[in-house]
Amino acid sequence: MSSKFIIALVFVLLSVMPIGGSGLADQKDRDAQLKLALDELKAEVIVLERQVRSMQETTDKNSGQLNALITQIVDNVNAIRQAQSRVSEGSSSALQSVSGLSEQIGATNQRIDRVSEQLAQLKKLVENLPKLPTFTEITPGNPDQLFAAAYGDYSKGNYDLAISEFRQYVETYPTSEMADNAQYWIGECYYGKKKFNEAIAEFDKVSLLFQKGDKVPAARFKKGMALIELGRTDAARAEFTAIVRAYPRSNEAVLAKQQLEK
Repeated sequence: MSSKFIIALVFVLLSVMPIGGSGLADQKDRDAQLKLALDELKAEVIVLERQVRSMQETTDKNSGQLNALITQIVDNVNAIRQAQSRVSEGSSSALQSVSGLSEQIGATNQRIDRVSEQLAQLKKLVENLPKLPTFTEITPGNPDQLFAAAYGDYSKGNYDLAISEFRQYVETYPTSEMADNAQYWIGECYYGKKKFNEAIAEFDKVSLLFQKGDKVPAARFKKGMALIELGRTDAARAEFTAIVRAYPRSNEAVLAKQQLEK
């Protein structure tokens, strides 16, 4: 099972599960947020796929984290089913006046059953996957290994080390398809350290150095969020407005509109 399949499956499973009482009203926003999260995972997916080919085995860099995520999703599924059961028991009179509601609940339960079965299978597969080796030393000239080590340090909260490694990647492999991603994650590291001015400077470099890179909209959106953290709301709103105009069909445009409506 490939990393892309796992990411796609998690996305599909999350998108079909009801999240709150508002129904379809917030579906567009939820889709945008999920797609943005998948965009941020794109870097990890590419790295893992290359390592799979080179090591000729199926690996999952964050199998432990994915395991925890799956367990959390299963718990959420169970909570949803319990809530639906309580609603069904306490709302028999209301159901009689709303045609088709019981059928919708039944269909939702069927989807949840399928989700639960698929998650159980996925969890079993993940448990059997070999662990990705940690890199105590980075082999010179291996960009994939360098990026994986940097992203691993970012995931662990080792921001200073991750910054150094991502910066080394950008300087050593400036024409790589992952160079804009590496520059973006430098900004994320500073954002995680709550050094928002430094984060803004690094996010600006994504637009400056990689104008056609696919991380430019994400970098501009996170720049806007950093401006909010600094209390510079007018500048943040200007950034969000620019995102909507420059990238009207992007996921970041949807999120920027959310911020502008607050």
